[in-house]
Amino acid sequence: MRSLLIALTAVLMTSAAARAESFTSTPATPIAIPDGSANPIFDSVDTSVDFGVGDTVTFVSIDLMLNHTWVGELEIVLRSPGGVELTIMARPGNGQPEGDFNAPWGNSADLVAGNAITFVDSSTTSAEEMGTVNVVAGDIQASSYFPDPTNWDTDIAAFAEFVGDPAAGLWELQIRDYAGGDTGELVSWTRNIFAVPEPGTGVLLGLGLLGLAGLRRRAARH
Repeated sequence: MRSLLIALTAVLMTSAAARAESFTSTPATPIAIPDGSANPIFDSVDTSVDFGVGDTVTFVSIDLMLNHTWVGELEIVLRSPGGVELTIMARPGNGQPEGDFNAPWGNSADLVAGNAITFVDSSTTSAEEMGTVNVVAGDIQASSYFPDPTNWDTDIAAFAEFVGDPAAGLWELQIRDYAGGDTGELVSWTRNIFAVPEPGTGVLLGLGLLGLAGLRRRAARH
């Protein structure tokens, strides 16, 4: 009986183990970001190749390789397969309401594709600290707003809000330039995800056998 329980426990742990995958989109030609336009650029990554229906998110982060002068002009949004949107950066250094194209100020630092940035909840660095020179590679907090996030569409506040959502499908990145005079392009981006698979046949069988074993043990005592 003990060996059966050990074997079944191993089945359950293996079947329910989380796994990590990274999905990278590198356009053949970098995608130009329209200067001072209400229309964002879009790029998507399909995670269905590695995750299936029922797989749910336990962790998300984004690696971004972007060229653009004057980072304070940019809004960056991640959209999940289920349609949930997270604004991961909103014009750092600029306190204007969303949709205001008449205020070009903000952090004047330049984004350089060679300095890859990872947007992740665990970082202690905010987008407001990007400064006035080239943005250095490293981790940045997701959902970095300045100075008042209530001016922006903050449907969710962090990548953690995706936890429990479906992992498979199209994850879309949106980038909008809110002021004229500085241009840039999306070179590449990677979505990193941990997900837990849905309970498979092995798990259901294991649960059934564990239940049957419990019934037999109780019957043997009487």
